[in-house]
Amino acid sequence: MAKAHAAVDSPVLMLTASDGSHATRSGYAMLADYMAGAECLHARRAEPKGLLPRVLVKLLSRTTFTRWYRLGSASLEWRAWRRFRDFEGVVHVMWADRDLGFLDLVRNRRRHRLCGTFHSCPDTFPDNLQFPRRLRTLDAIILMSSVQRGYFEAHGVPAEKIHVVLHGVDTKFFSPAPVPKVGDGTFEVLSVGNYRRNFLLLKKVCERMEGRRSVRFKIVAPRRWHETFAGLNNVQTMSDLSDEQLLGSYREADCFLLTVDASTANNALLEALACGLPVVAEAVDGIPEYVSPECAKLVARGSDSDLVQALLSLMSDAGERQRMAAAARQRAEQLDWANVAERTREVYRRIV
Repeated sequence: MAKAHAAVDSPVLMLTASDGSHATRSGYAMLADYMAGAECLHARRAEPKGLLPRVLVKLLSRTTFTRWYRLGSASLEWRAWRRFRDFEGVVHVMWADRDLGFLDLVRNRRRHRLCGTFHSCPDTFPDNLQFPRRLRTLDAIILMSSVQRGYFEAHGVPAEKIHVVLHGVDTKFFSPAPVPKVGDGTFEVLSVGNYRRNFLLLKKVCERMEGRRSVRFKIVAPRRWHETFAGLNNVQTMSDLSDEQLLGSYREADCFLLTVDASTANNALLEALACGLPVVAEAVDGIPEYVSPECAKLVARGSDSDLVQALLSLMSDAGERQRMAAAARQRAEQLDWANVAERTREVYRRIV
């Protein structure tokens, strides 16, 4: 029994590099906050500026495991390597598909169990992961969606090393409004995000509903996408929101609309669920793993007409919206970071 307990409590070193693309209460780095006793090394990722940094990154990317490797990734791995001298336990590279360069080659396999989480959509792996045979040397691979599994199995990773642990959400911060929204006759549809979003499909949906004065779209996206929706009088575009402003946008909306060309985990989707928003989305890749039929209306990929019909159905049935809102919050609570942390600890237990 003592051995089993010691294995469960094995030291954990978590490595994460952030690029500032997420709000401070979003993103996978939050997992470390729920790992009691774990040590976390953090670095800042940024695109290289200046000739020397660009040359260094270009040279590094020829030999690193991932082509998305940056100087922040190198800083993170250097600090981890120095820590290896007096560390024995689980080493978790939290964004292995962008920050794993050489750590799998320099660790001591008897002292360091290496776990990597992969977030990217599977269509990016062939171009990004330069040495897929090295995947077999990892002790555990955590995926954000089962749609990623095929790539790893095709490159010889044993099934027992592959674990799907869904992304989490901060349900304490992202939560329904304490006072129910007072309706003004306007049905507000919210869309949030940037990565792999299908903004042209979103525009088609907005155009189809432009004649309905009671429907408004609020789109939170980078400024470069604002011009796409210029001239549509039923659309409000926003950027650079604070955490509190983002939370307010979720709480003010009547439903959440997601249009993507590919997906594994999706922070905005999880945050909308946590705020009790009914979801309308395409049944693309990992999205059906994160929602239930009780909280989301999923339609065929790329169908603007089906998305419009789903929105109209929600708009006309307040009772359904209430039922879906309750189910959305319930689904988010299942994916609270505390629950995701426990599932991740179980992966650690298996490899030590």
